[in-house]
Amino acid sequence: MLFSSSEQCPKIWNIDGDNRCYREGEGLVILRIKGYQWVSFIVLSIAALALLFPFYWMVLQSFKPPTSAIQTPPDLSWGGFTLDNFKKLMAGNIWVWTSNSLIVAISGMLGNVILCSMAGYAFAKKEFPGKRILFWAIVSIMMTSTQIIMVPLFMQIRDMGVLNTYWALLLPILVSPLAVFLTKQFMQTIPEDLLEAARMDGCSEWRTYWNIIVPVSMPVLAIVGIFGFITQWNDFLWPLLATESQNMRTLQVGLASMQLQNVDYGLVLAGATWTMAPIVILFVAFQRFFVKGITIGAVKG
Repeated sequence: MLFSSSEQCPKIWNIDGDNRCYREGEGLVILRIKGYQWVSFIVLSIAALALLFPFYWMVLQSFKPPTSAIQTPPDLSWGGFTLDNFKKLMAGNIWVWTSNSLIVAISGMLGNVILCSMAGYAFAKKEFPGKRILFWAIVSIMMTSTQIIMVPLFMQIRDMGVLNTYWALLLPILVSPLAVFLTKQFMQTIPEDLLEAARMDGCSEWRTYWNIIVPVSMPVLAIVGIFGFITQWNDFLWPLLATESQNMRTLQVGLASMQLQNVDYGLVLAGATWTMAPIVILFVAFQRFFVKGITIGAVKG
């Protein structure tokens, strides 16, 4: 087996001149695994390029004249760049849609971080009747398709009389079952001694949560916040159902309506690039939290 550094090699194994771990008599095993790793690297690299190609083409064509997007074979050359597509995009409702998306995404992120962390704390550290049943009921919601609840959710929001308002966009997204699950799984690893020490020092329940639980749980809260922002930024179906006027549309819904009304592919691709930019920046800035978010809750059930 190969390791990235000699420090990762088990002490009972040997290390050769290239910092490779091996056991006596298993030299052929080392070579076979190394070849498998090269095959994996090549296959994954090809898959990554195949996935990245549509995004590369989209960004490239957004800076070219509209006719370039419909050329066969595709125009992948560098040169002939123009900002005309983005100028036309900025002249429309793009700023209104962007501000609506930011309001929804930031509100959803804050709601998930604050409300779901409180719920996670209660499930992880408090005892109350029906705790396990309630928690598994919340977990079961994670396995329910979003489309299934759209009709009853729409009827509730309609009966409240808040359709086509920010309340219609915000109320259903302030709490996420996944965020409750992640925070609960993380907070149950916080030592009880830490909480007992806080109580002995006279901390109230709120101060224990705010001064002890929240600082210690910053890694999982960062993950919940990032996932919450991305989920709401990319959401399409609920904003489409809950809003009617152009001034209440989010960016995703607004671009879809623009695509139906306009056959200017350069304009549409510029809008798609504009929509993707915040997510790319967020991923590059916080990619270590994305990796950690995949593993939280994967071991302890």
